[in-house]
Amino acid sequence: MRSLRWVLLVALVLIAAAVLRIYTAQRKIRRSERRPVPAAVPLDTKTIAPDWEFTQSADGKPAFRIKAKNMKQSADNSREELEQIELQIYTKDGEHYDRVKSAYAQLTTTDHKLYSPGDAEITLDVPVHGEPTRQLTSITAAGINFDSQSGQAITEKHVNFAFAQGTGTCDGATYDPNNHILTLMNNVVVNLKGKGPNAMPMRVETAQLTWNEISGLIHLAPWAKFKRDQTNIEAGDSLVQLVDNEVQWIDGKMVHGTDQRTGRQIAYGAESVRVNYNDNHQIALINGVGHARLIEHGVGSETTIDGDRVDLGFVDNKGESVLNLAVVNGNGNLESKPLPDPKGDTADTKILKADGFTLQMKPGGKELQQVTTRSPGTLEFLPNQPTHHRRLLKAAQMSVIYGANNEVQAFHAAGVGEQLASTETYPSEDDRRRRKSTANALTTSKTIDASFDEKGQLKHMKQADHFHYAEADRKAQADVAQLENATNIMDLDKNARITDSTGSTSADHIQINQNTGDFDARGHVSTTHLPDDKKNASAMLDKDEPTLGTADRVTSANRNRLVHYAGNAVVWQTSNRIQGDRIDIDRDKKSIVADGRVVTQFEDKPNPGAPPSAKPAQPIFTIVKSPHMVYTDADRQASYTGGVDFWRPSLTVKSATLKAYLNPDNSDSDSRINHALSDGNVEIVQFAADRQRVGKGEHAEYYTGEGKVVLTGGQPKLDDTKRGNTTGERLTWYTDDDRLVVEGGPEKKGQSHIRRKTS
Repeated sequence: MRSLRWVLLVALVLIAAAVLRIYTAQRKIRRSERRPVPAAVPLDTKTIAPDWEFTQSADGKPAFRIKAKNMKQSADNSREELEQIELQIYTKDGEHYDRVKSAYAQLTTTDHKLYSPGDAEITLDVPVHGEPTRQLTSITAAGINFDSQSGQAITEKHVNFAFAQGTGTCDGATYDPNNHILTLMNNVVVNLKGKGPNAMPMRVETAQLTWNEISGLIHLAPWAKFKRDQTNIEAGDSLVQLVDNEVQWIDGKMVHGTDQRTGRQIAYGAESVRVNYNDNHQIALINGVGHARLIEHGVGSETTIDGDRVDLGFVDNKGESVLNLAVVNGNGNLESKPLPDPKGDTADTKILKADGFTLQMKPGGKELQQVTTRSPGTLEFLPNQPTHHRRLLKAAQMSVIYGANNEVQAFHAAGVGEQLASTETYPSEDDRRRRKSTANALTTSKTIDASFDEKGQLKHMKQADHFHYAEADRKAQADVAQLENATNIMDLDKNARITDSTGSTSADHIQINQNTGDFDARGHVSTTHLPDDKKNASAMLDKDEPTLGTADRVTSANRNRLVHYAGNAVVWQTSNRIQGDRIDIDRDKKSIVADGRVVTQFEDKPNPGAPPSAKPAQPIFTIVKSPHMVYTDADRQASYTGGVDFWRPSLTVKSATLKAYLNPDNSDSDSRINHALSDGNVEIVQFAADRQRVGKGEHAEYYTGEGKVVLTGGQPKLDDTKRGNTTGERLTWYTDDDRLVVEGGPEKKGQSHIRRKTS
């Protein structure tokens, strides 16, 4: 029995332990299922709510939603304090919303204003369904005042923001989701990164920025700065167009820009500028309006472009945006100024002016390739050396080709309608110092083509169609003219003509040395030499009459003092003339030389005192023919050689040579020739109404004033059809009467044979 009692005691203990365990477990379960006892609510608080949420709809679509981890409402219902808050403000279509997150915020229920004293993050345009297709714009700032109903937000504190293509900071910002306008208040900095593979970041700075999300327009005021690598732009009020969160263009007022990359330094500006960008944030196009200017510092020169409007086109060159094209409209000006040459061989400065022109750059954008004007313009060469000439080209249309270092290589100019292209060349400083020339040289023509050397100095110029040239008293014209600048030789072709104070020359082709005035004329040459002011012309030619001439070729030197006529040459004054295969006139030596089929003709002067009945009905000439003639004014002698024919109206003389002596200037004799001396097989024939006299000898003298003929040498003989034959050592007769003087030698008497009339 005793052992049974112990067994029962042990069983009771085990049962009691089991019941205790069951009770304890059930108690825990009951306690876990029991609702917690609410914390005590402070006296200034009406409500405390965890995981609080408030939603408001409009037209069946959500308008906004506020969620918070904890909400505490003030006792007077005027304020709610929210922890871990998220505010969602929906667009009208309900497909997107702007989201505001903050660790702590205060909501005033009377005006629905939300204030976040700490950092708050605003994310714009969050899709309701699915993930965003691009990086969303987010703004982080402290001290944000937010209208929970309108969604308007404002802060005066520092702001950080990020969007698809960049980041930025500012001091103070406002945002209105109703019109999607974000305004950054002060010290705005935006960093754009671009999206192309070669994109380089762009930094934008401004005092105030206003961004319209709908239009993508950003307004920067009152100033703005843009920087990308070595490219900088400074402007006043500016507009930036964003498309897909990427800069497409910039519009700015009072813009100044620079590009300082190695090997290329560009500066530009205008009252109004639009800059268009490509996907890599590279400049694609710049439009400048109002005193637009571009300055490029190249390898060997500085180029400046000015105009009312300048449009600059850029292309991608190995990841860099380089200038490719410039279009200028309105008061266009292009100046290419060479950098000083250490050796002193600095090229000329070139200035092109036209109302409109187009400029093409060489590949790489560092040097000019071609400029074409679209309106009448001028191209000026300003010398940087005393020996160079200032030149000015004017034309209705011009095209300029450039070589290395922006030096002009060639140009083409043309007139339009009645307007001609023209050039003007000024004396150099060296010319003025030496008083070599003080007159400008002017040319006009329909077209002008020129080529230049590597220093931009003129090599060759061709002017065609209605070419005219003038320099002081020297003038020229032709269908085509070409100038070789190194020699200063001008070639005139077709209908060529030159004139100066001494006279004129026309020909098929004329080559003239502009330094000396010497010329070479060929083909149907015709010359006119005016009377010499100093009256020092040759006595063989009248000093008071112009001298005319024709030939196949004429060359002139020493300002027309030495003239050479070749090929069918003729020189004349009124009725007095010289002709031959070649005629040379030396006006300083007062000599004339003629060769080959020489013919000289001199007209007797009429006697003004003679009665009309005594005056000859026909002009009276003295004509001399020979292969060669030399006239020298010192002895007033014309020497004819090679077989001579001498003709007077009633007298002819044939001889091997003849010397004709001219009368003095003050002579009142009718004939220009005073007397003539003939030598070698002389034959003189005199014709009269009733007789013919033929005289022969080795030497003869003829005196025109007296009509006297003297024959000597070689047994002179006179055959007179009226009086018979006469011989003697010396025979003298007079052509105007019957007188005959016969003189015999010391051992020889004169002989006469009288012809009797037959019955």
